[in-house]
Amino acid sequence: MRRFLFLSFLFLSYSTLFAQISVQLDSISVTASRITTNISESGKHVSVFTREDIENMPATSVDELLRSLPGLNINTRQGFGVQADVGIRGSTYSQVLFMLDNVPLNDPLTAHFNTNIPVSLSEIGQIELIRGPASTSFGADAVGGVVHIKTNLYLQRELETGSERGISMANFDVSGGQNNFLMTDAALVMQARGWRFSTSARISRSDGETFPNPGFAEGVSSQTDYNTWFDLLSVSTAVSHRFSNRLSWYVRGGFDQRDFNARYFYTRSIFDESVEEIQSRWLLSAITYSHGSNRTEINASFRSVNDIFNFNSEIAPVNEHTTGQLFLNLSHQVELAGESSRFRYVRLMGGAQYLDKNIESTDRGDHRDGSGGIYAIGTASWINGLSITSSLRLQIDSAGRSDLLPQASAAYNLQNISFRSSVGRAGRVGDFTERYISSAIPNLTPLRNIGNPDLQPEKSTTIDLGADWRPVRNFRFSPTVFYRSSNNLIDYALTNSDNITNATNLLPGENYFYAQNISSSSTSGIELMGSGNFRIPNGTGITLQGGYTYIRTTSDQETVSRYIANHPSHQLNAGIQITHSWLSVYSQSEYNVRSPEAELLVDGIVPSSYFITNLRITISPAESGVRLYSRIMNVTDTKYQEILGAPMPGRWIMAGVQLSL
Repeated sequence: MRRFLFLSFLFLSYSTLFAQISVQLDSISVTASRITTNISESGKHVSVFTREDIENMPATSVDELLRSLPGLNINTRQGFGVQADVGIRGSTYSQVLFMLDNVPLNDPLTAHFNTNIPVSLSEIGQIELIRGPASTSFGADAVGGVVHIKTNLYLQRELETGSERGISMANFDVSGGQNNFLMTDAALVMQARGWRFSTSARISRSDGETFPNPGFAEGVSSQTDYNTWFDLLSVSTAVSHRFSNRLSWYVRGGFDQRDFNARYFYTRSIFDESVEEIQSRWLLSAITYSHGSNRTEINASFRSVNDIFNFNSEIAPVNEHTTGQLFLNLSHQVELAGESSRFRYVRLMGGAQYLDKNIESTDRGDHRDGSGGIYAIGTASWINGLSITSSLRLQIDSAGRSDLLPQASAAYNLQNISFRSSVGRAGRVGDFTERYISSAIPNLTPLRNIGNPDLQPEKSTTIDLGADWRPVRNFRFSPTVFYRSSNNLIDYALTNSDNITNATNLLPGENYFYAQNISSSSTSGIELMGSGNFRIPNGTGITLQGGYTYIRTTSDQETVSRYIANHPSHQLNAGIQITHSWLSVYSQSEYNVRSPEAELLVDGIVPSSYFITNLRITISPAESGVRLYSRIMNVTDTKYQEILGAPMPGRWIMAGVQLSL
């Protein structure tokens, strides 16, 4: 405890001086409510990764990038983007909406797949993290917040291409390291008159680390140990065309394949010898028409996912799931001139969206769901610094139930300080896994998941209050407090089969993780963020960023759930980048203190608190477009687990080269 208080004191001493990764955020446009505004006018606590941030940070995947931000709880089962559950402000991983180029990525089978990002890091132009509810604007699942990934081509789709034909950008990144690790990430952009074309590919594979097999010690497996191997591939291609100053068109498609050892990813069973293979094919598009103060956008996407899950072929059949998801969104925005000189702008938007999901599964059955909603959003900005955004959505879920979801946010900008606050309702319906998992497997072995077809929709209300203070140029400090009250939260709770009445395939008297509605829960917390940059006399540039998050979750039921309380109660994030001439050193660290409830969920001898730091050293010869780098993941070789019994990677050293044209 003394060590924690000491670290907190040192860290907060830095945080009181500094603010976010990118300190010039007031000029960055985001879509926190679908209507584009500057961050300082959104009234929401928003963080942004720019293209430069993504290139410089010691991260190999989107979830590793997100670890650097306060307010996020990341439960990873393996590094390098294999699989991660992302919560925001203590939310469950199912309560965060992932989006790619304005369409949802959340998987209808299970939210464990939400971070299966199907584009290369080198093709991502901007990542927006919107904390707090956003269901009114973006639909179901946006309870804790939204992670919106925008590719370079999507951001540039309405810009002039210039008159010359040829390659406008090419990025190549190749690295290798321990455990036969290999990663390649490449993207190419070409353009002609009015046309842009991009393609990218990413490969990440490794033999993994070796760990003792608990099943061998219990006499149920002949394998003395196992390896955490993985083999990932993503390929994506996009085309955009600017027909005129008014009309633009954008389409992106791709293929994503993931093969990996999934042992203890989902269960604590000693019989678990899981391997998993996931293939997805997807297509998304956007058509934008602008005329004067009016702007219309149509977004559409379709994705097909095939998941083959082999828990243990000697005692259970291989499960195969095929899902399809169709998304449609139509929105129209009009910008009104202020009735007087008091307004900077007034923007109104109306829209409708539809989501169709289906599944064919060997252990969940065949099901189809349709849901949708209509929404209205308005935002106004006054010249005195006040901005207000309000929205209302009528959401209709797959069972035909309707719900009104209101939301409002406000910001007031003074000379060197901005105040912001938001309040809103959000909802979520259980996915196919939460409702039907393992329902068709006879004589289900204990400690496995069992679905509940009678789940009720989740409901929550969140309020936050914060400020962004800039005491001097290039420095910022951002404190935020938040509170979320939730009903009917869906989670897996350890339950005796004698108390489960809607499943007939369980063994009498045994315990299972049963999906159910936790009647009510409340989450409160504090976020402190700070960073800034400066130069010392010898020309060395230093950037510091960090944060502290405190989260407390309580429930009115005396039951240990698997995901609701599985977040740190205290979390410290710290990053420092030192750049001098051709040399750059970037260190990103986090210190987590588990909540008592989360400790009970992790099957292994792990510390109640743990410290992780990742390091990147980059050499950039002047004006060559070549960067040589070395990454060290988990520098301290910390032994830890973040959920169930899946061990996290130890120290992992790699080196690589980046080429930009």
